[in-house]
Amino acid sequence: MKLSKLMLALCLSSHCALAGTNALIEVKLFKDWVLEGERNFGNLAIKNTGTDPILLAKNPFHFEIGQLVTRPLPHKTNLNLEQEENYRMIAWEGGEFFDLLPGEIHIYDGRKFYLLQRASFSDEMHFVVSVYLGKGIWLDSDPITYRGVIPDSEEELTTIANNSLARQGNNLNDIWKLVAVTHKNERWLYKKSPRTNGYYAICPLSLTNKIRIEPHNDETLFKIWDGEKSMIYDMYKNILTEGPDENNVLGKWTRDRKQKAEADNAEVRRKKAEAQTQ
Repeated sequence: MKLSKLMLALCLSSHCALAGTNALIEVKLFKDWVLEGERNFGNLAIKNTGTDPILLAKNPFHFEIGQLVTRPLPHKTNLNLEQEENYRMIAWEGGEFFDLLPGEIHIYDGRKFYLLQRASFSDEMHFVVSVYLGKGIWLDSDPITYRGVIPDSEEELTTIANNSLARQGNNLNDIWKLVAVTHKNERWLYKKSPRTNGYYAICPLSLTNKIRIEPHNDETLFKIWDGEKSMIYDMYKNILTEGPDENNVLGKWTRDRKQKAEADNAEVRRKKAEAQTQ
């Protein structure tokens, strides 16, 4: 009885709130295929196309754990009580929210968002990327399709760990492999778990260059050479902190899209201010 009343309350709240709530969710994925065990990554731009503000977590980590959801298609219902608990975790952890105002766009910076958490591996995977606003309210992207593939080759490059802890004999379970995976005309660098065989994409590589890797700061950063091009890799964040645009595709897209969003937002605010003075 208590569960039924909660679901009814969430449904009613969702119905009331949806009238002025809408958004365009632009999802950027950096390839259209995944390996079995891969949680692929991307970023997104959220544009408020409704008439009411949209409440979003300020911190990208809180946004990912409480609001960002990949939902396989078809899904039976928009209501997800588990997600409501995740959403409430934002406040429990001291997270803050901000209002994304009508007409404005937001880009999260400094974090890679992992997708496909809930999708079963197959030749074709159909899903939407959703933003959860609490009380059963979802905002969905357009449908997206991924191809599940068996790669042409996988080359183990090196094993990495927190170097200072490893020398002390600590944290020995936190060991990863860096592998180069080739599929057709693409070659990607992955962090791979030797315990679960899970794959975490890092960046594209050239098809033929020799890849060299060595510790950079004696702890968690590594320097990677793709031929003569060099990159700095953070093993815990699983992102490039430095690197040329052809490798650091996440950083380039986020930087360029954020600049455009800031210009568009400035124009939206200018027009609103102009309208208020008339």
